[in-house]
Amino acid sequence: MLEENTDKIIDELGIGFNKLNNKLTNLLEENQHLKQLIVNLEKEKNEEIKLLNKKYDDLKNSLIEKDNQIAKYKVEIQNVRFQKNNIEKANSPIIINNNNNNNNNQLFKEEYSRSTFNKKPEKSKIRVVVGLDFGTKYSLFSYCHVSGNQCIRTNDIWHEKVGQLRTNTVLQYDETYKNVKLWGTPALAKTRNIKNDKFVELFILHLSDLPDNLKPILPIKYKKAITDYLREIGKVIQKTVKTNWPNINFFENVLLVLTVPAVYPENSKEIMRECAYKAGLLVDKFSANLQFTTESEAAAAHCIENIPKAQTLKSGNIFMMVNCDDDTIDLSLQKLNDKRLSEIIIRTSGIRKSALIEAEFIKYLRKKLGDDTMDLLRDNNYGQMQFMIQQFCNSVKIHFKGDSSFSYELDIQDTIPILTKYVINKSIRKKLEKNEWIIRIDYKGMILMLEPIIQKVFNLINDQLYKSQVICTAMFLVGSLSESIYLQNRVREEFQNQVKIISVPIQPTAAMARGAVTYGLSMVT
Repeated sequence: MLEENTDKIIDELGIGFNKLNNKLTNLLEENQHLKQLIVNLEKEKNEEIKLLNKKYDDLKNSLIEKDNQIAKYKVEIQNVRFQKNNIEKANSPIIINNNNNNNNNQLFKEEYSRSTFNKKPEKSKIRVVVGLDFGTKYSLFSYCHVSGNQCIRTNDIWHEKVGQLRTNTVLQYDETYKNVKLWGTPALAKTRNIKNDKFVELFILHLSDLPDNLKPILPIKYKKAITDYLREIGKVIQKTVKTNWPNINFFENVLLVLTVPAVYPENSKEIMRECAYKAGLLVDKFSANLQFTTESEAAAAHCIENIPKAQTLKSGNIFMMVNCDDDTIDLSLQKLNDKRLSEIIIRTSGIRKSALIEAEFIKYLRKKLGDDTMDLLRDNNYGQMQFMIQQFCNSVKIHFKGDSSFSYELDIQDTIPILTKYVINKSIRKKLEKNEWIIRIDYKGMILMLEPIIQKVFNLINDQLYKSQVICTAMFLVGSLSESIYLQNRVREEFQNQVKIISVPIQPTAAMARGAVTYGLSMVT
């Protein structure tokens, strides 16, 4: 009896199991069918999105083209008004030969520009001088009241944060490239993770004499970028002046001095003046309250005034300015005269599209992470990549002094976590995971990055000393790269037997902006 009941129970369990198995099979088949449906729907969705994106891009390009045409017509209208106003302001009648209209107009504009751009500011009205160092990668400004002890200060409040002397020369636009969404450091903030951010940078290089094929390709006119950036940084300048001297009329009582690289063509100043006027920094295009000085002249003025050892220089002494900035190595031999002003004898300069340390750091990371990884990061998360680079550059300039025990840790998961998704190479990924996504850069790694730059500096200095065949009494290092203790030490070691004085001013990054203020003060005091 027990055996019969057991068999019956086993048979019933077997039947029940088969039924459940059949149901499971049916469910799996149904699940597989649903998965295929999802795949098909995703495929259809992606195709529709591609079609919509194409239509959107076509519409956007059409709108941008129309905007460009409108802008072109506006410029033509402004040119007509400009010529009309010039003729009305002329003291004598202008005889225009219809057979040679273009040549006469050009000659008239050149003569008028030459007389207006050389105007000096009214000393009695100027109360504050502002020096603006409008750089390729970074920009900063210094300022000073003309009375009292003339203490020059450099702005260190950017985007509501205190402590940095400069901000990035970069703009982020909306989809149409009409309005600026962000500018300066916030445009490259760590938290940004938007693939299609409309970044515009390096636009100032379009003022240089670089061949057109070496100038960066921009999605907008370079003059618009310069104007937009001057408008944004101009707001900070005006706010700073207003905060310190509430009764100052910016357009009447402030002299703005802009630094320009010595190698830039002369017409770059006229373009900057036009952009400054459109940006709302001048009451009229020909205002004498905007002046220009070269970076090397401004840096020299600052060093001669503020470096104690420079006070020992005598009239006729020759000194060298070495400007190691983010994107240039600019050298000039200058001769001191009786008025403590300098005259440039020889100048050597090299303009680059990418920053010196930045380029070497990226090259180092390409060896560690692979070209594909760095290309993906650059193309998809440019802002985060720049944030990582800035952290590294700022740290090594201050902390690396040539010590063999030096170590810098790049914590990828903390600094730039998106980078973990772009490491495709299995062996590289396995090694990074083993090291907890930390890249350690030691003394040897730093030497690999810095020495190529230092050798370029040495070669330029040696070349200039050899070609000049003069006795160089002093050498002054300025520019952001001159913040590097390692660079300072290497230059002293290399040239201490050839040059008597080798000095670096306090905050060499601000030397050009401070020197621009010094230049402006000499015009109004």
